[in-house]
Amino acid sequence: MSVLDEELHSAAAGDREAVERMMTTLWPQVVRYCRTRVGNSPHATRPADEVAQEALLAVARKLPSLARSDHPVREVYRVVSRTVADTYPGAAGSSDVPPEVARLLHRLDPTAREIVLLRIIDGLSVHDTAGVLGLPVGRVLVVQHEALRTLRPTAA
Repeated sequence: MSVLDEELHSAAAGDREAVERMMTTLWPQVVRYCRTRVGNSPHATRPADEVAQEALLAVARKLPSLARSDHPVREVYRVVSRTVADTYPGAAGSSDVPPEVARLLHRLDPTAREIVLLRIIDGLSVHDTAGVLGLPVGRVLVVQHEALRTLRPTAA
């Protein structure tokens, strides 16, 4: 059982300190996810950090169901991704990555782009990425391989 799993179970049981520790642990990852998806432009209607706060509140509201999950990290990312999608309907993008990387990523289909973002930018494992996207692990590996192969010649 991971530290996050233990904190999640304690938080769901009503331990306020566990909730605080869990949110402190999740904050950098959720902010990175939100910044990658919606950017951190001052011209945005709602900054990515504000969306991240809203996403963590959504996670806190779902603590009991998350604690019952077999894969809480996947469920946390699902809650966060739904919050981002509800706030910015077209936000499967890469607004907070360098422009040249964003141009390369837009050459990929949406599923391949999301796999590359989750695996490389967000640092999720292949199993968690598969769980977040509802795909088999083998499919994630194949799509990731094909996406990186597609991007390799243009990056050189």
